[in-house]
This record gives sequence, C-alpha cells and structure tokens, in this order.
Amino acid sequence: MNEVHEQRRGLRAAIVGAGVLLACGQSSDLDVDAGAGSPAPDGAVGSPSPPVALCTSQGGTASVQAPRFVRNLKTGETGWFAAPAVVDLAGDGKMEIVAALYSTFVFDAQGKLLSKGTQTKGRIYAPHVVADLDGDGITDIVVGGNQGTVAAYEWKGGALALKRGWPASTASGGQAPEVRGMAAADLDGDGKIEVVVTTTNTSSTGAQVFVFSPDGKLFAPGGKTDAWPRYNTGSDAAFNGEGNSGYGCYGENVGIGNIDDDPGLEILVTFDNHQINAFKADGTSILASPFYTNPLTQFQGRRLGWGQFIRWADPKVEDDHMHLHTDPWPSVASTMWLQWTASPPNVVDLDGDGRNEVVGIPNAEMKEPYETQGFAFMVLEGAHGDGSRSARRKAGFETLPMSGKPAVRPDGDWYPPSGIPAPTTVNILGDARPEIVAPIDDGFIYAIGPDGALLWRYDYAHGKARTFASEVVVADLNRDGVPELIFGTYSLDANGGHLVVLSNSGKLLHDVVLPNQGSDGNGIGVPAAPTVADLDGDGELEIVLQTFDHGIDVFTVPGSGKACLPWPTARANLLRNGMGPSTAR
Repeated sequence: MNEVHEQRRGLRAAIVGAGVLLACGQSSDLDVDAGAGSPAPDGAVGSPSPPVALCTSQGGTASVQAPRFVRNLKTGETGWFAAPAVVDLAGDGKMEIVAALYSTFVFDAQGKLLSKGTQTKGRIYAPHVVADLDGDGITDIVVGGNQGTVAAYEWKGGALALKRGWPASTASGGQAPEVRGMAAADLDGDGKIEVVVTTTNTSSTGAQVFVFSPDGKLFAPGGKTDAWPRYNTGSDAAFNGEGNSGYGCYGENVGIGNIDDDPGLEILVTFDNHQINAFKADGTSILASPFYTNPLTQFQGRRLGWGQFIRWADPKVEDDHMHLHTDPWPSVASTMWLQWTASPPNVVDLDGDGRNEVVGIPNAEMKEPYETQGFAFMVLEGAHGDGSRSARRKAGFETLPMSGKPAVRPDGDWYPPSGIPAPTTVNILGDARPEIVAPIDDGFIYAIGPDGALLWRYDYAHGKARTFASEVVVADLNRDGVPELIFGTYSLDANGGHLVVLSNSGKLLHDVVLPNQGSDGNGIGVPAAPTVADLDGDGELEIVLQTFDHGIDVFTVPGSGKACLPWPTARANLLRNGMGPSTAR
C-alpha cells in the first residue's frame, strides 16, 4: 500500500551524513575536532559517565547477549508507528501481542492469530492504548484510523468485540482527518480513563484535539459539554482576547502529565503552526508567564496563553517580540522558528524538585519554503506556584541544544516517512535525574543531560541518506541493574531493517539485520518503537518489532530478566502518555 504519508507546507528533512550538536544560531557545517565532540570509534561523543546502576541488580555479570530471532508473524499489511503491545488480555497469566497496522491483530505468545478487528478505516498510525477504561474488569484496546474513525474493542471470550458506544468520530470542520496521536489517563481522578487523540485537521473551523470518555462520547467534565474538541468552539475564538487556533498534528503530538499545583492532569499538544499548548481537563488553555504579552495593537500587553504565540529558536527573538514588543515580525529568511509538526511532548521532572517540566523536540526552520536547520531540544517550565515561570525555558535550555542539519527533502518526497523525534525521558546513568534520549533525522541518536549538555550521540545511519530510527526504549538486558537502549531502523534500502542495542553510554552492543525482509514502497524496517516484555513467561525478555514490510518479528535476549523496564514500549507505557518513571505524579 502506498498512501500519502503527509501533505504539509514546506520541505521535509532526510538524512545525509553526520551532524553535530550545536547551540541554536550556529552553523551546522563547521569542522569539528575531537575536543568539540566528534564521533568516537564506538559512535559516542563527549565524555559519557561510566555505567551506574539504575535498578536493583539481579546478579547479572555477563555481557548483554545478542537478540536471537524466534519467529515472524505474518499480517499481510503495512505497519506504521503503532508499537505492538504485550499484555495479558484475559488475566489468565498468559501474554498476548496486540498489533495495529490497518487491522487490529491479537496473537498468542506462540504466534497464533486469535482475533482481528476491522472497525477503523485506513492505516493505524499512532500507538494504540490498551487499558481497562471504565474499571469493569475487561481489557479495552483503542485504535485511531483514517477518515475520522476511533474504535475501542473489548477482549471478550478470547476475541475482539466492538465496545458499546464506539467507534467515535473526529470529523469536524468539513474534514474527516487521520488520527496521528493518542494518549490516555484518568484526567479528573474519578477512576476512569479518558482517551486523547490528535488529528491532521487543517480547517479553520475543524478540531485537532479530541478527548473521549470510556463510553465513546466526548469527555464533558463537570457537565461541561463544550469542553472538547479543541479548536473549533466559540470559547476558543474568544480566549484571552485574541483567541486560540490550531493546525494539523502530524506525528504522535500529545502527552499528558501534571504541570501545575492542582491534582488534575494536563494535556500537552504540539501543532504544525509553530505552537505548543497546555490544556486543562475541561479544555481551557493554561496561561503562560506574565513575561509573555501580546504584541498585537488591539490586545497589546495582555498575558498570552501557552498556545497563543510562536516559539522561536533564539530566546532573544522571543523576548524582543513577546516581551519588549520592540522588533517587527521576525523574518524566517534569517531567523529560525520552531515547527512542532511531529514532536511528541513529554511531561517529566528533570531536576528532581517534584515539579514537572515539558520536553519537546521541534525542528527549527528557516527560508521559504521551510528548510529544517536542525532539531531543537526544548524544555519548558510548568505553571507552578504563581505561574511566573509558566512556559519559560528551563535553566540550561535558554539556548537550545540542537542536532545537525538533515538533508532537505524535495516537495513530494514522502517515502520513507521521516522519523518522529519522540523523546525518551529516563534516568539512564543512575545519577537521580533523567536524561533525554531521542532519534533525530540527521542520522544520530542523541542523549542530552538534564542541564542541557550533550552526553553522547550514536550514528545509526552510517552516512546513508533517508535512513531513520524508531523511538528508543529502555530495559536491562543482562540483569546487572544497568539499562540498555533498544531501537530499530528503516529506509527504502534492501534489508534496511535493523534491531540495535546500545549501552547506556551510547556504545554499540549489537546491530542485528532483521531476517527475511520484504519490499514496501512506504519503507523497509522498523518505524514503530520496539516493545520489550516477557512474552512467553520464561523469565527472559522478548523484543517485539513491528515492520513496514514483513509483519512482526519476535526476538529473545538470553540471560535477560524483567526486573528493570523503565521505558519498555512507545511513549513509555500502554496508555501512550509519555509519563515515565521520572514524571512527578
């Protein structure tokens, strides 16, 4: 199948050669010597900390063994970014694989197909949610498709059954868009789980963000029936004077977590119109710091909401424009603005003070049509206390760490689709604070410290153009209490699919070419995050990979154990909300 992956303004990024981590505003084609962080022989740069225990050791002393291929599960369908789930659906102690491609598949641990759901239309792009939404003791599986469809299945009698009240629709503003992002949580603390989806809607009257209750109806907290969706309501147009607006969400653009001092959870969404917004459970937007005020004449001096202003790479541009109101509108011919097209946000406590920050990795663009100069690691403070730091840059991230420049993709060059810069926010070094690990389209996996410093980067593309990596997952693969990093790669090259295992300091441990790869015009290899779990109940871990081209591969890791799985699947967990072990609850 060869459907269009994305249609948006500007140009796309692809990989050519190696980039270097730079502060925003620096040229990305500078010569770099070893002292400035050039790649070491093992692919890492800088001076990474030595391995330190993260979890309790299970007594492992042997090296991490190479993943061993177990079996392939045929699906006959192209896979996308929906990482497989490994879960005990029936509560009988036996694990199943739940995979979402175009249909929703359930396999047993031995690879036997148990059930197949077809209630969504088109491909399933975003990782699916697996949870008991309403607390009735039945496991639910929520998947988002194309043409405005979101379906929830129940696992009953060993098969998928459409949940009452579903499928739900995201059609609005004359469009029936694709679901590209999904996350879930108990937003209001009532014991039931709500499901947030983001869509590619680009209509001025259409909505990008929907929240559904377990019964498939739009979430209406406290009886507020106009809470969702956003943006397409009268209150959006009137919010804070200027109003709010959105434009398509193209790549897992949603995260959930508590970013203020009340017990409720907030929804973080990134948009293709250079904005990131923070919503309360009732759909209202959170105000940014009073430092940021509206520069428009009719609203001048009015405090801005999180989603009411464009973020720029250079903090001086933001300060001049949204604080001092001294400069005219900045020119993208010479100034980088941040494009959140496919940038999933995480909510995480980076400094260990018990209060969460928001992490995102937008691409920094210049020129017309837009040309990505690099991907920026941005950390914004939450709306804690009096809100004076709300949406301000975290210390250490005033000048944003930035990747190297990916190659420019000509307009219409959609395949394989560019990678999603999904951050993994986990303490991988055992120093009590989490790091930010992410795959970037310049061909490197980056690890950034909680103070904004580059720890290391790993060259996964090896100079090959249009080679991308999946989200990185984290697990201890040899029972020594020190985590390893696992991801897959994809391209359009023959045998482009690899399973890669790195140490916590960025050293290559294993690079396994997937067996019996196929051909697919969308891509070859692993776009979705791997899922790590004890699938067969033998106490050792399996790695489950969903591919574009040849279904699902299962590997096992001899000598592994299941005691340390801090980030075992896409977006940290089966709620897909980006809340990991370093998120303050």
